[in-house]
Amino acid sequence: MAPRLSVIVPIYNVERYLPACLDSLAAQTFRDLEVLMVDDGSPDDSASIAAAYESRDERFKLIRKENAGLGAARNTGIAHMSADAEFLTFVDSDDVIPPDAYRQMIASLDESGSDFATGNVFHLKGEKSWQVPLLKMLAGEARRRTHISRNPKLIADRIACNKVFRRTFWEREGFVFPEGILHEDIPVVLPAHYRAEAVDIIGEPTYFWRLREGESAPSITQRRKEPQAIRDRVTAVSMVSDYLSQQTGPEFAEYKRQYDDRVLRDDLRLFLRVLPDATAEFHEAFLEAANRYLDMVDPKIVMALPTDLRVQWLLVRKHAMPELIALLASQRRKEPIEVSGTFRKYASFRTLEESGLELPKSALRIDGDLGLRAPLRSVTWQDGKLLLSGDAYIDKIDVSAKRSSVKIVQLKRHGSRRRVFLPAKNIYRPECTTDSGQQRYNYDWAGWELALDPAKLRKGGTWQEGLWHVGINVYASGLVRRSGIWTRGGSAANFPPYQWLDDDFRLLPTVERSALKLRVEKVRALITGRRLDGDAVEVSGDIRVPLKAGETVTFRLSHTKSGEVRTYPVEVAQEGAGATFRTRVPLEDVALLSTSTVDDKAQPDRRRWSTVLVATAADGTERQFSSVVQEGLEDLSFDLPASFGEAGAHREIALTSGHNGYLKITGRTRRAVIRGVAQEDGKIVVRGRCSRELVGADLVLKATNRYDERTAAVDWAEDGTFSVAFDPSVMGGSGQVPLKAGRWNLLLRSANPDVPDAQFVIDRLALRQFPLHTELGGRRYWFENRWSDYPQLNCRSELSDLERGPYRQLQLRREVYQPGRQQPLRDQVFFLSYNGKQYSDSPRAMHEELLRRGSDLKFLWAVRDGQVVLPPTADKVRMWGREWFEALATSRYIVTNGHLPEWVERRPGQVIVQTWHGTMLKKIGHDIETLYFDREYQNRLALEAKNWSLLVSSNRFSTPILKRAFSYDGEILEAGYPRNDYLYSPDRDKIAEKVRKTLGIPSGKKVVLYAPTWRDDQSHSAGQYLFDLRIDLDDARRRLGEDHVLLIRRHSNVVDAVPGAGNGFVWDASEYPDIADLYLAADMMITDYSSVMFDYAHLKRPMLFFTYDLEHYRDTLRGFYFDFEKDSPGPLISTSEELVTAIRNIDEVSAEYEERFARFHHLFCDLDDGEASKRVVDRMLEQAKEI
Repeated sequence: MAPRLSVIVPIYNVERYLPACLDSLAAQTFRDLEVLMVDDGSPDDSASIAAAYESRDERFKLIRKENAGLGAARNTGIAHMSADAEFLTFVDSDDVIPPDAYRQMIASLDESGSDFATGNVFHLKGEKSWQVPLLKMLAGEARRRTHISRNPKLIADRIACNKVFRRTFWEREGFVFPEGILHEDIPVVLPAHYRAEAVDIIGEPTYFWRLREGESAPSITQRRKEPQAIRDRVTAVSMVSDYLSQQTGPEFAEYKRQYDDRVLRDDLRLFLRVLPDATAEFHEAFLEAANRYLDMVDPKIVMALPTDLRVQWLLVRKHAMPELIALLASQRRKEPIEVSGTFRKYASFRTLEESGLELPKSALRIDGDLGLRAPLRSVTWQDGKLLLSGDAYIDKIDVSAKRSSVKIVQLKRHGSRRRVFLPAKNIYRPECTTDSGQQRYNYDWAGWELALDPAKLRKGGTWQEGLWHVGINVYASGLVRRSGIWTRGGSAANFPPYQWLDDDFRLLPTVERSALKLRVEKVRALITGRRLDGDAVEVSGDIRVPLKAGETVTFRLSHTKSGEVRTYPVEVAQEGAGATFRTRVPLEDVALLSTSTVDDKAQPDRRRWSTVLVATAADGTERQFSSVVQEGLEDLSFDLPASFGEAGAHREIALTSGHNGYLKITGRTRRAVIRGVAQEDGKIVVRGRCSRELVGADLVLKATNRYDERTAAVDWAEDGTFSVAFDPSVMGGSGQVPLKAGRWNLLLRSANPDVPDAQFVIDRLALRQFPLHTELGGRRYWFENRWSDYPQLNCRSELSDLERGPYRQLQLRREVYQPGRQQPLRDQVFFLSYNGKQYSDSPRAMHEELLRRGSDLKFLWAVRDGQVVLPPTADKVRMWGREWFEALATSRYIVTNGHLPEWVERRPGQVIVQTWHGTMLKKIGHDIETLYFDREYQNRLALEAKNWSLLVSSNRFSTPILKRAFSYDGEILEAGYPRNDYLYSPDRDKIAEKVRKTLGIPSGKKVVLYAPTWRDDQSHSAGQYLFDLRIDLDDARRRLGEDHVLLIRRHSNVVDAVPGAGNGFVWDASEYPDIADLYLAADMMITDYSSVMFDYAHLKRPMLFFTYDLEHYRDTLRGFYFDFEKDSPGPLISTSEELVTAIRNIDEVSAEYEERFARFHHLFCDLDDGEASKRVVDRMLEQAKEI
C-alpha cells in the first residue's frame, strides 16, 4: 500500500544529530509514511548512518546526490515521492519530531480539508527545550481552516519544516524551492500561506528546531554576520514582496503592505542588530542589500514604524553606517531616548545630535510610541470582593509622585453599552521602575489597586450571565491612554481564582489573549464524583437545569492544542428539575504513553483534555454545560495499570480542576502532589502525596536558568504521603550560604536510576495557601504557584527594590558614589575577587598578609548574592548594594583581580591595585581580534585601565603583554602572584590532606584534577557558557577507577552539570572556595588553555593538556601568546582514549616532558618564591604615602 505521507530529509554533515532525527521519524504514531533521506554529498559519516536505517526499515529510502544545497536536496526528495502519496513534509536532519506530530496534523487535515497544516515549534539545545519566540502565535488552541488574511501574525510562520502540505495543493501551485541561496523556505512558504484556501494550526509542539552547540559548525540561522547571509535573506524576502505586488486581487496590496512592514520589523531587523559586531565587508553588503529591498517598500511604511526602528532604517537609506552603528551601540547600552514637546512629542538621540546628521523632524515624532503599559500583578478574593492589583504607566512618562497620574478602571459588558467606571487607588510600588529594565524614567507610583464588589455587575438585583472586558484609563502629563489589563506567562495573575456568588452563579476572572476578563457564569453541570473503574475513569455529577424532551447527553473531551475531540455516552437519571449523570472514559483514550526511541525532551510530559457535557436535540442543536467540580473535592491521580506495559511505566492519569474549577483529564508523567505548605520553625514545610514507587526519594531544588541542584531529605509514610522541611537560606554552596537568587523548581528523585524524577504540582485545595512569602536568614523567599498549579521557589535578590535594576543602579551612582567621592578617604581596603564570587586568589593572599602584619586598616569584601563565606576579619559588602557604591568611593585602597566598572574614577589619594587572575596563554583585552562575547568590552577596558594605580605582573613574560593588552601606561610591579604564595607554604602537605578529607576522597587514591577553561562561542545565553565534556567517563572509570579519582573544576562562567559527579570516581569541585587548595590536593592536573597551568607549574607536578579543539581555539577564538604546541609542559592530547592512557602512564609521560617542563617553569615561575604578597602590599602602602 502506498504511503500517505512523504517525509523529505536533506542530509549534510549531521552525523552527530542524524540518529536522533531518524529515530524520531521511525517512532511516529502515524505509521503510513515514507522517509526520503537525501544525502547532499555529505563529507562525514551521515550517509552510512542513513543507509543503516534504510536496511532495517523499509519505509526509509536513501537518495544520493552531489552537494547543491538545501533547496536542491528538497526538490530532489519531492521528485522521488511515491506516486500515490497524499501529503508531504520536510525535516532538517539535525532536528527532532515529537512522536504524535504527524498523526495530529494529518487527522486535522482529514477533517478540515485544508491545504496544509502548520504546527508549533520549540527550540532544542542541550538538555533544554523552549518555545520559539518568533512562532509563539502558533501556540495555544488549535485552529481549523484559518488564513493569513484573517490572522496576519502568520507572516512570521515562514519555515517549511513545521508543516504538512496536501500534495494536490503543492502541485497545483507549482512550488519549487529556490536553489543556491540560504533562506529558501521563505519564497515558498509565504506564497503558500497566501495561495491556500485554508490552513490548520496545531498548538502542540510538532517540531523541535535544534540550536547546535559544541564543536559543530554553526547552522544557517547562526550565521547572521556573514555577507552572504544578508544577501540571501534580502533575495528571499524580495521574492515574496515581488510575488505579492504581481497579484491582481485588491487584497494583495494590503498583503504586501503587511508583509513589508513585518520584514522591516523582523527579518531584516535581525541583521541590523548585529551591525556593531560585524566586519566592514558585512556593513557594505548590508547597505547594498537592505536598500535594494527598501526600494520596493512604500516610504509610508517606514514612517509608521516605531521611532527607534524608523530612525535606523532612515539612516540605512542615507548609507550613514557610522551614525547607525553608534545609535545601535547606544541602544545596547540602554541609553534613554529624551522626549520633548508639550502636545506633540519628539525624540532626541544623543548619538545623532553629536554626529551632526539631521533627519526630518517628522522622523522623530514619538507620540505613537508612548503607549500604555498595564500589567496585572495579582487577582485575589477577600471578604467577598475581588482584589485587583497592577501597574499602569505611559511609556517614557515619569510617574514619580502619588498624584502624577489618575487611573480609572473600566468594566464593559460584552455586547452591551453598559459600563462601570471605578477609580483605582494609586500605590507606591518601586519595583515598577525596577522591573521596567530602563534607567531614565521613574515609575514608582505606577501601581494601583481596586476592590471590586461583584454586586456592581448585577442588573436589577439579579445575576446575568455575560462577559465583562476590563480596561484602564490613565491620565498623565497631558496625555490620555487606554488599554486592556494584560497578563501572560506563568504568573499566578494569569490563572486567577473564581468565587461562587450564590448557589447557581460564579464570578470567574479569566484571561483571553492575554487580557483580563470577568465572566458571570451560571453552573449547569456539577461534578460530584470521580473514580478509577477498571480500565476507565468514571465521572458522575448533577445536571442542574431541566433537559428538554428528546435531548441526549454526551461527555465531550477536547484537546485544545491539537483540536482533537472525543465523545462518550452518558447515563442520565432524571431527578426533579434536573438529573444525575454518569459516564466512563477509557484510560487508553487519555493515557500519555512514552516512546523509548525518542529523545525525552521531544516528548510531551502531559496531554490535557478539557471536558464538557453536551445535550443534543433531535435536530442536532447542542447545548453545552461546563463541567464544574464541586467545592471541597481534591484533585485525583493514579498510576496507569500494568496492562499498559513499559510505555505506561511511570505515567499516570489525573483529574484536576485547578484555578477555574473546570474538570480536566490529563495523561502525564508521574507527579508529586502538594497538599499543604507552611513556614514552621524557620523552615518551609511541604506536605503531599506521590506514587509509592517514589517512597524514599529526596527533594531536589533545581535552578531554572543554570545547572544547580540542592537536595533535602523527605519524611515518608508507606502510603506515599510525605513531608519535607528545608531552609533555603543555608542550602547554597557547602551549606553555609543561601540558594542563589532566581527561580527553583521542585522534584522528587529516587535513588533508583530507573525511576524518573517526579515534578511537583499543587492540589486545587492547596492553591489558596499560595503564594507563601517569608524571610529566612535575612533573605526573602516567595513560594509561588506558576502556570496555575506548578510550584516554584522564588529566591529574591538580597538587593532591595531601591537597589536593583538599571534605574536604581544609576541612581546609586549619582546619589551615593558621586557624593561619596567628596568625603574623606577612609583607612580601609576594599577587596574584590572574581567580582564578588569568591574569597580567594591574590586579594585573599593580600588580606592575609595585612593580617599577619597586624594592620589597623579595616577590611571590606565584595560578596555577590550572599554566596561567599568570609572570615571574621572581613566585613561583607553586598555587590551592587548601596554600601558597594560607598566603598568604591571612600576606600583608600581597592584591590581586585577582575574588572571594575568603567565609571569608577580613582580619587586623589586612592590606590587601586589590579592583580588580574592569571598568566596569559590565550589572548586578552585589546589583543583579541574577534570578540564572541561582550562587544563593548574593549572600550570599557580602556576607560578602566586609566584608573589603576598598580598592575601586578606574575612573571617577566607577562609584563609587556599586560601593558599592551590593557593599553596601560601606569606602574607595573613584577612581583609574582600573591595567590601562589600558598603553594610554597611549608604546611602544604597537611593542607592537601585536609582538603582530601573535606572532599571525602578515599585515602590511597591518586587525585586527577581537571580544570578546563570556557569557550567564548559556546554559550546558553549571555554570561552562561556550556560545559562541553569530551572525556569518556565510562572508559576512564573502567581503566582508572580502582586507584584514581577525577576531580572536576568547572570554570566560573560555565553553568552546566558535571556528568557522573558523586559516583565514587567523579567529584565536582566547582564550588570549592579556592582552587589553590585543589592544586595541593591533586597528584596531577588536566587542563586545556586555562591559566591554571601557570599556577600548577609551581608544584612541579605532571600536567596533561586535553586540547581536542586546538586549531579552532587557537585560530578562531582567542589565539595564543606563545607557541603552545612547541612549549607546553606536557602532551597535547586530542582524544579521551589517549588522555586516559596518559594518566595511567603518567610517570613515563612526565619523564618524556621533563626538559620542556623545566623550560616552562623557568619562563613562567621566575618571580614567585612565597613572598609575592609582601612585595605587593609593600608597594601598595608606599604608593599611598607618595600621593
